[in-house]
Amino acid sequence: MQRFLSASAGSALARAAMPVLLLAVVLSALLLAGCAGRGGLSHVATDPLLEQCQKRCQQDDEYGVLTRNGCMRGCEAAKVRFPLRGSHYMSEESCRQAVNGLDVEAQLRLMDTYCEDTWVTIHRRKGCKDAARAFYGAVGEQLCRPDAR
Repeated sequence: MQRFLSASAGSALARAAMPVLLLAVVLSALLLAGCAGRGGLSHVATDPLLEQCQKRCQQDDEYGVLTRNGCMRGCEAAKVRFPLRGSHYMSEESCRQAVNGLDVEAQLRLMDTYCEDTWVTIHRRKGCKDAARAFYGAVGEQLCRPDAR
């Protein structure tokens, strides 16, 4: 009886491990065959967008000082609401297509609504909207970065 139980437990373990092993083999074959696309795996980096946005917020004239709080918070909101944030792609080409296909004008309209609904004061609203324009003004193919392997 003992032998029967250990044999059935071993076969149950083998049945459970089979799908995982099969998946690993298929993925390895796809990657080795080049199905990941030209340029390898890629992702969208939002750091350049945030840097450009924060640069706008550091404007040292009277207008910059008045709008700074709304601007900094607008940068964070734009980053959080960025539709491609955290996206990964099978190739650099597919990443570039996604970035180029982004409707920046639609995103700016959404951010304008967010800024209007969030802030009461004109200066914070304006700073928030300026942040969105600086953030989305930096959108381009340079956002596509190779994944670390």
